[in-house]
Amino acid sequence: MPSDEWSGPAPTPTAPRTSTRAVLAIGIATGVISLAFMWLTAPEQVRLASDVYMRAAEALLAGEDIYAVSPSRLNDYYYLYPPIVTLLFVPHALVGSSLVAFGIQTALNVGASVGTAAIIYRALQRRGIALERFDFGLLVGFVLTSAYAAIPLINGQVTHWLALAFAVGFDALDRRRESLAGAAFAVAALIKVFPAAIGLWLLRRRAWRAVGVAVLTGMGGLLLGVLLFGPDLTVTYFSDVLVGRYTGSSFDGTPAVSRNVDGLRRQLAALVDVSRPVRTALSVGILAPILAILYKETDTDARRQAAGLGTVVATLLFLPLQPMYSLLFVFPLCVLLYRLPSGRPRTVLVVGTLCSYLVVGFEEVVIAVEAVPIPEAVAAPLLGAVEAVFTVILPPTVGLWLLLAACVLVARDSELQM
Repeated sequence: MPSDEWSGPAPTPTAPRTSTRAVLAIGIATGVISLAFMWLTAPEQVRLASDVYMRAAEALLAGEDIYAVSPSRLNDYYYLYPPIVTLLFVPHALVGSSLVAFGIQTALNVGASVGTAAIIYRALQRRGIALERFDFGLLVGFVLTSAYAAIPLINGQVTHWLALAFAVGFDALDRRRESLAGAAFAVAALIKVFPAAIGLWLLRRRAWRAVGVAVLTGMGGLLLGVLLFGPDLTVTYFSDVLVGRYTGSSFDGTPAVSRNVDGLRRQLAALVDVSRPVRTALSVGILAPILAILYKETDTDARRQAAGLGTVVATLLFLPLQPMYSLLFVFPLCVLLYRLPSGRPRTVLVVGTLCSYLVVGFEEVVIAVEAVPIPEAVAAPLLGAVEAVFTVILPPTVGLWLLLAACVLVARDSELQM
């Protein structure tokens, strides 16, 4: 078996589509606008996550409970990762300045973004796309500052690291380097847990070595935390942190337009009056058949990329995690954007991508409507309609559903041979 699915004769070079470049550029522009808007209107969001990481690392060095402390300006924010991950943030604590710690985190995020872009760039070159330096710059900008990346970047989060891990994992699967793929996906899952859902795709591909390495890597990281810091922190992580980490993911109560996260179970809560277990069962019943379609045939690169993209999108829809973690699917998304020929699958993919950039809430819509000289007779019903829609579903979620639909169209297109 060849070590690289793309070994052999090089494919005929194909110039990048202008529409693909435009989609990436729009994503960057949307993200930059979002960054500026947050910086001006929500300055408390700046370095929010990096402050939490720094405080947890300080507690670790002082022998304190890393899960019981929070930054002085963020009393309601606590550390959520396994004990072993805290070692990554020790440099943040050693500098003694939250501003410098944010600078360190930002520099690491920039490095991760460049790495992710380089992996995608190389993967596209293997597939015969005649890329220019301009395309590499677009990819770096898209991973670093697009609408998918704006919030994690200004918060100083680790989402860019997860995107790099997923890019490494997807690329390694393409090249049949299963051990590397399993280790990369496991690192992401060790930090955030939910990336473990990519294991469904590994099982479908019968990447048994990747599955085994992923399990060993994840368990090894947790065990190392026990050996280095004792069992108490790990017990607290499992008994308290994980229990509360996804509290509210099923949604209880009446759906409100003020929420800033969305997911299938929240949409079901807005549409049908059923209990939490029923909503969960309905969500699985809706998403499982879609994944079954994506997993049925994986004989072409397009279908494999669609299945990988669909797995991540379905996970983000099942848990109200988007748009915070949309960066995790940039590898298969970019491969499809650059390679899909004209047709309905590509059209839906492009429209879904553009829609997924619209990380806006009802409050922003009100501000926009009030800024435009619209008669009250028009503005009032317009805002009423938007409020009704936003109570059920938010624009980025519409985008994710369209991306999932595009994946299904790719899977069902028997004439698509890429």
